[in-house]
This record gives sequence, structure tokens and C-alpha cells, in this order.
Amino acid sequence: MSAVSANDTPSSISRMRAAFRIALRELRGGVRGFGVFLACLAIGVTAIAGVGSFARALSDGMLREGERILGGDIAFSLIHRQANPAEMEFFKSRGAVSEIGSLRAMTRTTNGSATLVELKAVDGAYPLTGKIQIEPNVPLARALQKVGNRYGAVAEPMLLLRLGITPGVEIKIGEATFVITTTIVSEPDRVAAGVGFGPRLIISQEALQATGLVQPGSLVRWSYRVRLAESNTGAITAMQAQARDLFPNAGWEIRTRGSVSPQLERNVRRLAEFLTLVGLTALLVGGVGVANAVMHYLERKRADIATLKAVGASGATVFSIYLTEIGIIAFIGIAIGVILGTALPFVVTSLFGSLIPLPLAPGIHFSVIGLATAFGILVALAFALWPLGRAHDVPVSALFRDAVESHRGMPRPQYVAMVVLAVAALATLALLVAESRRIALIYIVAAASIFVVLRLLAMALMAIAARLPRPRSTALRLAIANIHRPGALTPSVVLSLGLGLALLVTLTLIDGNLRRQLTQALPQSAPSFFFVDVPSSDVERFNAFIKQHGGTGELSEVPMLRGRILRVKDVPADQVKVDSEQAWVLQSDRGITFTDSLPEGSMLVSGQWWPKDYAGPPLVSF
Repeated sequence: MSAVSANDTPSSISRMRAAFRIALRELRGGVRGFGVFLACLAIGVTAIAGVGSFARALSDGMLREGERILGGDIAFSLIHRQANPAEMEFFKSRGAVSEIGSLRAMTRTTNGSATLVELKAVDGAYPLTGKIQIEPNVPLARALQKVGNRYGAVAEPMLLLRLGITPGVEIKIGEATFVITTTIVSEPDRVAAGVGFGPRLIISQEALQATGLVQPGSLVRWSYRVRLAESNTGAITAMQAQARDLFPNAGWEIRTRGSVSPQLERNVRRLAEFLTLVGLTALLVGGVGVANAVMHYLERKRADIATLKAVGASGATVFSIYLTEIGIIAFIGIAIGVILGTALPFVVTSLFGSLIPLPLAPGIHFSVIGLATAFGILVALAFALWPLGRAHDVPVSALFRDAVESHRGMPRPQYVAMVVLAVAALATLALLVAESRRIALIYIVAAASIFVVLRLLAMALMAIAARLPRPRSTALRLAIANIHRPGALTPSVVLSLGLGLALLVTLTLIDGNLRRQLTQALPQSAPSFFFVDVPSSDVERFNAFIKQHGGTGELSEVPMLRGRILRVKDVPADQVKVDSEQAWVLQSDRGITFTDSLPEGSMLVSGQWWPKDYAGPPLVSF
């Protein structure tokens, strides 16, 4: 056994060298006919590399700017209440602390204009990190100071546009009077605040108390940013653990500079996964073009193949030569796609960086390049091996006769196995890199099913065409014959058109569903006005006001409070192991409402609703 292996090794190596030299000589004549091949691979790889590079640029930007965006090394958020003395002492013992209160409020002018604002009350330590830029450029403390009975306020330009005012104009919020002294140019921690429903208005902590809006039950979020004396990962992790141990029932949400906005990062990963699957679909659609290009290229080269076989080249040598040629061309297409995809974040940052509110840190990520390259190689192999394998066993006589009768046999079993292996590797790679294995598995099954269905459809069309009566028209008779003749392009055409249309229809349906949800369903169900935080003591007076000024409009009331899940089946909430998709339920406070009847628009999927006269232990509908 060892002697045979030793004798075969030099022969295999020399055959590979000869195949590589011949392949290079063949390519010197140009790559005519491979334009579609190159375009298919380049576009698909560009999509995958571009999406991955852009997602990494955003993640790296969030990580690099995490301290500035968060406003410190670690942040604790509470709703309804401020930190008690023991908690404040804990924060201050670890480093510098900044307290911020935020809520939504209505601001109004003396002429009656009003709009919703995102109110942000800061202390003298704000911001701990980064710098807020305002125009005119004066110290923030001076812009917010009280002059007479009016407090200073710093507003986003959008607020001035909505109210139709200019700096220096008085506005009212609650029981306090403000004057807008400056406008916001940039706010270092804006991203960490999440999506807002109105323009930003920054005031002082003293001014917030003067508004009278801070009442028991008011929906105020208090955030405590801490810049640690020892600013390192170990110190941040230690403080998180100590906070949970010392204050297990505090009910706060903890974020660190390494995880500024988990929801945003999760959404970015999901979007990247979706777009990666779209890019992979483009690669699969292009794979049919790859197979067609290889097949037609080999048909043009049948005389060369016949010559090689006539002078003693084996089928394996012929396969190696043309596999090398296809591999070199595929490498060029993949390289083009990788270069374009990697350059995408740099181009976007250069052209539109100032317009993007999120930090981007473009870079060259070899994991992304490797993934896009692997997808490109596997797609090229999966679609090119079949036509390449069929050239192995075709005799010289059949190759010459192929001018009038194509040889369309099955390739050898080893080539079929190689195709199956490439397809399996492609599916496995898609599963391994997916954020959601379930979605990736559905995608793989759907893609395989589409290939099978389109292939069966092509066979059915060929069978129907073969059984049609012969028409008198010569052109029509030849057209029908070309559909079912040996070597007809019907399977390739049906597969190419079918996959392309499937991709377009899928993207169109997704776009249409999103548009319908945003433009049709929302206006029909959304109220004209939405009021929050109405104290229970003012409900009757508020309802009377609405009836007086709302005409025949319908008023719906929903009682609401805030609460936190402390235990699940006698297990502390912070120790419960749940899927990441549902983990948000156990984090921080949640909105809670109560009613004696099933809310309109809700559907009970399990259990029974409590009766209106229910008296007993508290029940929960979740």
C-alpha cells in the first residue's frame, strides 16, 4: 500500500502542475463569455461582505464610543423614583456621578402653540464624558441658570421650527417659565436615549422640580452615570455584581460602555442577517448563471478537450485543467466582490458620515472577508462541478459528434458526491453564522424546495411540449421542438427566471407588508391625540374637558402603573434562564394595566379571564 502511494504522489503532483500550466495558457486567450459568471459572483459577494462590514463598523463604533454615548463607564436607570441615599452613596464611592431626569412633556408658548418635547434635566456634573455643543458657545451651566423667575433652556432647532419661535422667547412647561437661551448642535449621549417622540429640551434639575411634573407615579426616568476611578472592564464587571448583591430589589436597569444599546445592537444583527440572506439568495440566483457559463464554455472548448484526450490526457486531467480555469475566474469575481464590500463602510462614512446619527468605525475585518469568500467559493463549486464532471467520461468520438448531438449524461458518482458535499457545506455555513438558526433553516428548506419545484416545472414543460401536436408553422414547430429537444436550455431558463422572480417577489412582498403596516393599518387604529401620565385625581376633570372640546370623538381610558417581575416560579428574576428574545420582560420595570374585561383587540389564547366580580389572590394576564 505504501509503495503504491509513493509512486502515485509524484504523478498526481505533476498532473496538477501540468493542469495549472495548461489552464493559464487557456486563459491567455481571454475570458470571453464569463462576464455573467464574474458579475454573479461579484454582486453576491459584495452584498455579503458589504452588509457584514457595515454591521461590524457600527458595532465597533458603538464599542469605541461607548463611554461617550453612555455618558460614563456604567449607568443605572430607575423609573418613577430617584436613587435613595444608600444607593447614591454606593455610586459616589466608585467614582464621579451625574444624575439625569428625563420625561415627555408638553411645552407651550404665549400665543397658544404647543408641542411634545423630550425633557432632559441635568445636574452640574453633566456630561461626565464627551462634550455638548451649543450655539452660541457658552458654558452649559450659564445657559441653564435662572434669571429672575425664568429658567434657561437649551433646545433642538426642531423645537424652534415646530413652535415658530426664536431663541430668547418664553415658553411654559407645567408651572415653570423658561426662556430658550441656546440651541443644541450635538449631544454626546443622544444615541443612548433611544428613539424620541419629540425634540430635545435640556433644563436644570432645579427647573424640573419647579415644573411640578415630578409627582408620585409620574413617568420620569432617572439615570445615574458613573465614571469609575479605575476605568477598566474588571472594575465595571465588579460594580455590576456588587450592585445586584447589595440592592437586589432596586429595580434598576444597568448598562455599561461595552453594551450601550443592546436593543439597537440586536436589531442591527437581525438586519444584517436578513440582508446576508438576501445576498446569499443573489449568489444562488447567480449560481445558475455560473452553471450556464461553465456549460457553454465547455461546449466551445470541446475541440480542445478532444485534442487533449487524443494525445493521452485522462478525464481527471481534463477535469483538473478546467476546474483550475474556473477557479481562477471565480477567484477574480470573489476578489472584486470582497474589495467592493469591504470598501462600502468607508465610502458611506466619507460621503454621509455627518448625516448618520450613529458612530461608524470602518475597518477591514478578516472574519467578514472570510465568510463572504467562503460563500462565493461554495456557490461556485456547487454550480460548476456538475458540468465540469460530465466532461470526465465523454470519449473523443462523442466530443467530435457533440456538434450535432450533445452528451448530457450524469457525471461520475465522485463528482455527484462533490456537488452534494458543496451544497451541504453551503447550508451548514449559513446555519452556523445565522443569528437565528430557525430562520436560517427555514431559508435553506425554502431555497431547496424552490430548486426542486422549478426543476419539476421544467420537466413538466418539456413533457408537455413533446406531446403537443405538430403545428403547420415552421417557426412555431421549431420553437416547440427546442423546448424539449436533448440538451435544451429549458431547465436552465426556468431555473434562472424562477429564482430571479422569487427573489424579486419576496422583497416586494416584504416591502409591501411594511408599507401597509405603516401607511394603512396605523392611521385607521391610531388615536388623534394620546395623553399619558394623567393623575387619577384629575381623571374626571380631564374627561369633562375632552367632552367639552372633543366634540363627538371617542375617548378610551387605560389605567396604568409600573412594576417589576421579582420571581418566576419561586426563582429570582435575575436567575431565570430565558431565551434572549424574551429576556427584556425580566429587565427593569414594565408597564402594567388592569381591567375587569378582555381589552378590545386582544385575543385570549390560553386560560380564562377573571370575572368582573372576582375577589381573591391577584391574577395576571401575560
